[in-house]
Amino acid sequence: MDPLAQLARVPRRPLRSDLVLAALLAAWAVAEVLPAGPDPLWVEIPFALVMTVPLVFRRHVPLLVLGVTVAALLARVVTAGGPPTTVAPFPTILVAAFSAALHVRTLVAAVAAWVVAVGGMAVAIILRFYSPEPDLGSGLVMVFFVTGAWTSGLLLRRREVQLRNAEERTREEAREAVAAERLRIARELHDVVAHSLSIIAVNAGAARELGALDPERAREHMDAVAGTAREALVEMRHLLEALRDEGDDGLAPQPTLDRLPELVEQVRTSGLPVRLVEQGDRRPLPAGLELTAYRIVQEALTNVRRHAGAADTEVRVTYGGTELGLEVVNAPGTRQPPPTAPGHGLVGMRERARLYGGALHAGRAGDGGYAVRLRLPVEPQ
Repeated sequence: MDPLAQLARVPRRPLRSDLVLAALLAAWAVAEVLPAGPDPLWVEIPFALVMTVPLVFRRHVPLLVLGVTVAALLARVVTAGGPPTTVAPFPTILVAAFSAALHVRTLVAAVAAWVVAVGGMAVAIILRFYSPEPDLGSGLVMVFFVTGAWTSGLLLRRREVQLRNAEERTREEAREAVAAERLRIARELHDVVAHSLSIIAVNAGAARELGALDPERAREHMDAVAGTAREALVEMRHLLEALRDEGDDGLAPQPTLDRLPELVEQVRTSGLPVRLVEQGDRRPLPAGLELTAYRIVQEALTNVRRHAGAADTEVRVTYGGTELGLEVVNAPGTRQPPPTAPGHGLVGMRERARLYGGALHAGRAGDGGYAVRLRLPVEPQ
């Protein structure tokens, strides 16, 4: 597809800036013809208005506006025996040529606009050449300026198309990253649910065997079945949500917050000075929520190593009555800061937090470092 065919939506009504531009050029053109000249005002003023007022619609019908202004100029040259003595018509031609190159829908239309503009100037030069006072040099200068204005509009148009394509690619990459992360989350939650179901099966089997021999122990097993089933249902809802919205760790058990000290030690061994601070009373949390918290800390530490080098880092875990708080804060690093566009890691962290109703904030810290802060709601005991 022709890249120039990717036209920005044209507003339904003229923009205020177009109205102001046309009004200023019209006022200039009229002001130039008000002093007594060789031609009567009833000829000069309509010509000034016909040359400038159409610019109001330069975004909607750019080729038509350019054609009208060029035709008006040629008509003035023919009827007056030469070009107008005022300067105002020529800025109008430049604006019309620039607008046509910028706002037409295809490259063919843009070339047609150049042909109309330069062809009109060429005809005006020929007519002026055969007039009593030929001025070929001025005509060629006008052709040069018209071509320059048209080229400026074309280059700006191509730049806008490139920016639009880059934005679309960024959005597409973000959508793909979210989809991939949701699939990964779904796989991990599938393991959590499968583990819960295996616990249910074991406890149900034990309760059946102990039903007649030890009713009290059988009841304990059934209580465990009920609690595990409720937790599995919660995780199943998250799993379905991830799949509906649309990495592989193999058969290893899914990590929980109990493995954070091990993760911190591994990162410290790799050369990143990091410490773990835990606040509040540790209590059992849903397996999927602990997995989400662990993965977010893991990804945040990976980003610190990638973008901040050996920056001093602190991982803070806060166990509250109604929420779980996580913070990964690093001092200013030795490497270049991450790009302004969010990477796939940050997209994945936000997606994990969203699935559990949490809020994740990532950005510059006050000392110039970087901070990732997460709040995940938990049901009170």
